[in-house]
Amino acid sequence: MPPTSPIFEWLEHQPDPAAIAYNATLADLRIEHWNAGFARLLGLRRNDESPDEIRSALIKAGLFDPHRAALFAQANQLALRTGHYRTRWQFRDATGKRLSAEVDLTALPSLGSNAYCVHIRDVSTALEKKTEPAAIEARFRDLFEVATDAFGFVSIATDTPTYIDCNTHLTRIYGATDKKQVIGKTPLDFAPPTQPDGVSSRVRAQAVCEQARRAGFVRFDWFSRRLDGDTVWLDVTLTVQPSWGEGVLHFSGRDITDRKHAEQALAQAEELARVTLQSIADGVITTDPQGRVTALNPIAERLTGWSYAEALGQPVDRVFRVVHESTRTPLANPLQRSTGSEQPFDLADPTVLLNRNGAESLIEDSAAPISMPDGTLAGAVIVFRDVTDTRRLAAEISHQARHDPLTGLPNRREFERRLEELLEQTRCGDAVHALCYVDLDQFKVVNDGCGHAAGDQLLAELASALQQRIRRHDLLARLGGDEFGVLLVDCPTENAHAIASKLLAAVADFRFRWGERSFVVGASIGVVPITATAASATELLSEADLACYTAKDLGRNRIHLFRPDDADLTRRRSEMQWARELHEAIEEQRLQLYTQPIHALHGDPLPWFEVLLRLRRRDGHLVMPGAFLPAAERFGLMPLIDRYVLTRVLGRLLDPARGNGTRLSVNLSGRSLEDAEVIGLLETYFENPAHPAGRLCLELTETTAVSHLGRTREFIGRLRGAGCLFALDDFGTGVSSFAYLKHLPVDFLKLDGSFVRDITREPIDHAMVEAIHRLSTIMGFQTIAEFVEDAATLELLREIGVNYGQGFLLGRPAPIDEPG
Repeated sequence: MPPTSPIFEWLEHQPDPAAIAYNATLADLRIEHWNAGFARLLGLRRNDESPDEIRSALIKAGLFDPHRAALFAQANQLALRTGHYRTRWQFRDATGKRLSAEVDLTALPSLGSNAYCVHIRDVSTALEKKTEPAAIEARFRDLFEVATDAFGFVSIATDTPTYIDCNTHLTRIYGATDKKQVIGKTPLDFAPPTQPDGVSSRVRAQAVCEQARRAGFVRFDWFSRRLDGDTVWLDVTLTVQPSWGEGVLHFSGRDITDRKHAEQALAQAEELARVTLQSIADGVITTDPQGRVTALNPIAERLTGWSYAEALGQPVDRVFRVVHESTRTPLANPLQRSTGSEQPFDLADPTVLLNRNGAESLIEDSAAPISMPDGTLAGAVIVFRDVTDTRRLAAEISHQARHDPLTGLPNRREFERRLEELLEQTRCGDAVHALCYVDLDQFKVVNDGCGHAAGDQLLAELASALQQRIRRHDLLARLGGDEFGVLLVDCPTENAHAIASKLLAAVADFRFRWGERSFVVGASIGVVPITATAASATELLSEADLACYTAKDLGRNRIHLFRPDDADLTRRRSEMQWARELHEAIEEQRLQLYTQPIHALHGDPLPWFEVLLRLRRRDGHLVMPGAFLPAAERFGLMPLIDRYVLTRVLGRLLDPARGNGTRLSVNLSGRSLEDAEVIGLLETYFENPAHPAGRLCLELTETTAVSHLGRTREFIGRLRGAGCLFALDDFGTGVSSFAYLKHLPVDFLKLDGSFVRDITREPIDHAMVEAIHRLSTIMGFQTIAEFVEDAATLELLREIGVNYGQGFLLGRPAPIDEPG
């Protein structure tokens, strides 16, 4: 602010000591302007004192006493925060005389947020000078200028009110930099044509000026526009000022823009709350502290049967009536409990809301107190929803989750839960129960011959027949497919076997008719006692399944009782464990490929390897195929294994960098000859123009070829024309093999190792190998001898003319990615 501004003029002409200071504490105090009286009081020169000299003067005045310094800072902070503060100072002047002075501290925001005016008056002197008009005018002008409200004087001598004076704060509010931009203008110059309520600003201005002239004052809100285009709301008071003459009003304005925005936000929030309350899907009731209804939304109206107008002011207990679903006992209103504890409260289940018109609804609800910021209780709110349909649907879903939709029997999940309960009972007492695992025989005939609809109907009818053969407290469940489970409660093993026999008879007596056809099915049943020694429900199910599988394997239509020392069960358990291990190994990529070389005994430099399979267990132990392939055959896993091997071998042959110009032989099981995915893999490979010709050889066992001659011929014919080579493995194990050779267009015969191993010692083996080779040559086949393990055997095979040899002498199996 320029030194010629009113505050500096006032400071210069003020007879009392006065100064303009910055910062509140003595430690940070900075005094930049002071008058002669202030200089005399502290012994300062006029304007060339350094900060250190001023600090020394203040220390000398005794103001740096810790207690006084704190009071000094507190007074200054109050002045900066409130705009003005009057206090008393006890200090010594420059001569050392102790003084008691009244000090006015007035904030000067125009000079900065930390600027204030220090006006020191000797108390007696101040009283003497109160009557001096000049001092009064000076003080008024100072207060007028430094006031935090916007002040001005408005002439209403004409139809248009006009500013004839204003303070700095009003200038800033209007966005002006000089009073000249305001004085001589009308408030209408700083307002839009119309106020937000739609009334003309001119009409409103004339009306409030007239009201102030008649009543002496008027207070109103006024919407203004600043010179920079921003808008501001003012709380305006117009007061008649007789001392200025008739027709002049004092203008006092305070910026209430933030308050207006808050009011608008509150109004929007209230409207949003009202709309939300009307549209929310839950019922909502609010009350006053006395529990009288103050509001309810349309959902609450529908569920209670009370309209808004009828419910208003009613006790909430009369509008919201709830009882226990089962006992019909009235329940305590949740609002009462929530207001009593001042905590949210959920109503206990199950709760029924009684509609005013007699209807009932199952509900869920909660209530909570409504408190003011000071903790005063303003009322309460209850929120509730109709869950009648939800509960009914949940019950249906729960039933469906526990029951088989086809037969209506409990499903596997419910069966296992009940089995866990029975097992726990045996551990806590002497009860003995039993588990029966029932697997239908010949069900596939009905399902495949007449369709799934027929199969479903058979299962539903048979379930009803089985249900009639068990006791009332026993449990029959469908475990999946054509498998059923029976839990026999409080049933020793002998009785369990008798009941299982009844079930077996029920299946044998059952006749299923579908159209003109009639079907008979059978069943295999495994029985396991449920005793306290059982490891788990899962183990019991596994044992029952194993016993059922054994019954089926021993001839079907029979019952097999599980005994831990049963040799048949032990073998089948091992096979089942291998089946599970194989599934996991395939998923976890633990089946590993090895190769063993097949060497040409008379030329043919093309490298040739047979692909062999190994299983690596999780502990790193490597398992040979003889341990797990029988289980794979029994449980139908061979196509899955063959697909696993083929996928990797074919990918290797198509990759020149890994195929390395070699021929690879892959063994196929009999079931893979009709597996669509296996055939699809091979056809896709041969359709790829990048596949190397003559590099894939498929090996089929003699047993597979002879047992499925027609299917084998079709399979070979389908692929041989595309360039696939075929070898007949383990040839020579049956004399009947010779009769089938002319029907199998293979390329190679692999002589069974049992003949090759002893050809140097056994003349018959020598003659068999020689005869097979001679016959193969006549029919156009090449021969491969297995189990070549010594030099004498190799030399004799060469003499006979066998084309290829394979055995430990020529190369041991190694991982497929190791160099050959």
